[in-house]
Amino acid sequence: MAQKEEFDPAQYSEEENAFFVKHMGESPLAALQSPLPVGVNRVTVEKVLGRTYELEQLKEHKGVTWVGLQRIANACTIFLNERARWRKLAERGSPTFPTMHAWDGKGRPHRGGIGSDSGQVRTYFTEDGDRKRFAVSLFDVDEGEFKAPWVKTEEDLPTACVEDVEKGVLQCPLDGWTTNWRPESRQSYNLARARMIKHCKTSKDDRVREFGLKVFG
Repeated sequence: MAQKEEFDPAQYSEEENAFFVKHMGESPLAALQSPLPVGVNRVTVEKVLGRTYELEQLKEHKGVTWVGLQRIANACTIFLNERARWRKLAERGSPTFPTMHAWDGKGRPHRGGIGSDSGQVRTYFTEDGDRKRFAVSLFDVDEGEFKAPWVKTEEDLPTACVEDVEKGVLQCPLDGWTTNWRPESRQSYNLARARMIKHCKTSKDDRVREFGLKVFG
């Protein structure tokens, strides 16, 4: 953490996160006076509490502005709460790490799917079902990340294909790809859906593939 601009509680064990919360604001020397709990690494404590203590000292003596101890403690608490919640969900059949899966429109998990965490847990789900990173920036950077003015803001994915029942036309709402079916034939409609599914799965557009996963599973 000493050379990074953010703190990610998911990089540390639950025991370490609980230790950070308990000793937040202390110097490593003070926090390490007593024997460490099982699961807490001394080097990790020195790194994390050393950095937060340093930033508090810079804030007090040099006027350096950073997000503060409470924000870091809150990030640890959120991680601990989510891990506890995931364990309860796992008892009911959920994957151990839900965010390492993409979830389709039918509520089915797909490990390694588009948008899911890869390699390690990095996000959690809000009450609205949106992904949010566990990591928090050590400094508020309003002007930090450059965003090109010609790049459009990414919108939420549509929830269904565009259908013209009278003409028998099925259209992808993202790239406009269409296929036809005979309105009087249910079998013809099912074949058209199968072609749309194949189109979405094989598209080179990430959002089209993600749309297909969301709508068709």
